[in-house]
Amino acid sequence: MMVKLTPEMKEDIKKVRVLPLATASNDKTPNVIPIGIAEIIDTDDKDDYIHIMNNFFLKTIANIKENPKVALYIWSPETSGCIQIKGEVVEIAGKGTVYNEMTGRVAAAKPGLPMKEIIRIKITEIFNCKSGKEAGQRIL
Repeated sequence: MMVKLTPEMKEDIKKVRVLPLATASNDKTPNVIPIGIAEIIDTDDKDDYIHIMNNFFLKTIANIKENPKVALYIWSPETSGCIQIKGEVVEIAGKGTVYNEMTGRVAAAKPGLPMKEIIRIKITEIFNCKSGKEAGQRIL
């Protein structure tokens, strides 16, 4: 199933300064961390992806390697709504074109970060998490 973020969702993601990223190990132990560096990647008319930078992941990277399913929560007082993005990590890159391009942008904005790897998340589902009768319903 193809999942494309709407233009409004993309704008909302850009407005959120810190994105909570949830992972779980194979034994189902949850972990949530704040993500400050994330980019939406449009790919033609196909699925959208989110790239996040691994600077200080410890439990998170271990969880991703055991269980690639992740979730992001998108909300702030500036956003038009509240969504939960579910996805699957499809690539962990510590070199290559995508890595070099993103680390170049990150280094210019926030010098001194370790920039270990790019985590490529394929968006698989999007849910409404705004309170009310539509809460928890799948949007895309």
